[in-house]
Amino acid sequence: MHPLLQHLNGRLHGLPRATRVLAAVSGGADSMALLRGLLELPVASAFPVHVAHLDHQLRGVASTADADWLKATCHSLGVPITIGRIDVASAATATGDGIEAAARQARYTFLEETARGAGCSVIALAHTADDQAETILHHILRGTGLAGLRGIPPERELAPGIRLMRPLLDLSRQQVLDFLQTLGQTFREDESNHDDVYTRNRIRLQLLPALARDYNPQIAESLRRLGLQAAEAQQTLEYLAESQLDRVLESATPHQCELKWQPLTAVPRHLLRELFAALWRRQHWPRQQMGFAQWDELAELTVHGGTTTLPGRISVRREGRLLTLHRPPATHTANPPL
Repeated sequence: MHPLLQHLNGRLHGLPRATRVLAAVSGGADSMALLRGLLELPVASAFPVHVAHLDHQLRGVASTADADWLKATCHSLGVPITIGRIDVASAATATGDGIEAAARQARYTFLEETARGAGCSVIALAHTADDQAETILHHILRGTGLAGLRGIPPERELAPGIRLMRPLLDLSRQQVLDFLQTLGQTFREDESNHDDVYTRNRIRLQLLPALARDYNPQIAESLRRLGLQAAEAQQTLEYLAESQLDRVLESATPHQCELKWQPLTAVPRHLLRELFAALWRRQHWPRQQMGFAQWDELAELTVHGGTTTLPGRISVRREGRLLTLHRPPATHTANPPL
């Protein structure tokens, strides 16, 4: 059995035998290796596979040709496929997000809808160890904490009843290419992957090769190990923060929380920041604009007192024995008369 198949078999071994898998396939090398790997597994009959492909309509006739090629390939392999199309550029303009953010949101929405329609409880994505190295390095360059050093999670819940899995995350892109060559499987090349206007492309095409050539030939593996260690450390930190939060949480409603602040003055600063991040997760409060400065401001206020207002209109004050955090309900403007 090819090493890629051995690895894939090990990653999927714990799934219930009736699991239906949705494979997210662009037509590129990584995703074609994922698809062919799923189909070549000895247990393939236990994991019915459905393919999902989203045309972002960013590359004109090239993206249409990719979708047509993949549709024909899936037909020859006997695999059902759902193809979606969305004008990502227009979506980005409408929401004010960048192209990459809009494309990401569109992809996950499409994958969730397709998984539900196809009866799939697992969505398989084709990220590799090379993608992991690029992601961690990108986070370092932008400025990140321990959580960002984890990189891409090997799996997570996308929505109730649907899990994202990345079964190739520990394999290199070269291993992927070797597997495709063994099968004689062709794939599509996305020319935008060579456009150096995108930071991720420059990291992949310029920075990582330079680091491997001039500093550490095993840089990708070193970054992958760093991600694993960061994930373990972050998991421990989150467990400690959740435990501490349980001890000091006095009351909680969707719009307000009260914490006993005095026990928190003895908590290390980094754990205190993580405690508030855990509180935000529990409350489902917006975290997009909550960075190190905001979490640290909360820690400072907890220890020394004061008031502040944070992103999401969340007000914080320390008064008496309690630290109170309040987020007002969303206001809905009535429809104007016709």
